[in-house]
Amino acid sequence: EKRAGKLRDELENPSDPINPLYLCARLNKFIGAKSIVVGDGGDFVATAAYTLDVQGIGSWMDPGPLGTLGVGPGYAMAAKLAKPNHDVVLVSGDGSFGLNGFEFEAMARQGIKVTCIIGNDGAWTQIRRGQVAMYGEERAVATSLVKTRYDIIAQGMGCHGEHVTKAADIDAAFKRAFDSPLPAVVNVEIGGSDFRSSAISV
Repeated sequence: EKRAGKLRDELENPSDPINPLYLCARLNKFIGAKSIVVGDGGDFVATAAYTLDVQGIGSWMDPGPLGTLGVGPGYAMAAKLAKPNHDVVLVSGDGSFGLNGFEFEAMARQGIKVTCIIGNDGAWTQIRRGQVAMYGEERAVATSLVKTRYDIIAQGMGCHGEHVTKAADIDAAFKRAFDSPLPAVVNVEIGGSDFRSSAISV
């Protein structure tokens, strides 16, 4: 009951830095029966998988257990072409977006509308958490990233880009991104959460 109360608090109450659970709760306001959500990433996407209110068969796509990171943009393009009247939302970690995010140039060039939400915590967090727990912060290896401005990169490729650092700005940024006729990238800087502290990385 205590854990449930804490989870409810993180889902419902804004905080800065932005809690990934709260971010997913806000995204739920923009997902409906005609939405297809593609998950591509580790820690942030695992959180999204628990909290996003996807509706119906075929409304959630991801690489599956032990799947390959970076497939999200390709999945999202295919989903939009197969279901052009659906909203396609790509939910990505910052690490996974760095692998194939340049596919947004192809989306812009070909007029494929996908809206991407990046949970950017500047790390390969799913791996980093285990490293820090086992070896300590000073011995965590190759799991830190900078909080890359993927929104600016998206704009350079002809897409709509948004950068969000405060919880109060999430909804307006989402609305602009979803309303834009262009492929859109909303780069949200997130903080930590212990929601997945007991998760095991394999």
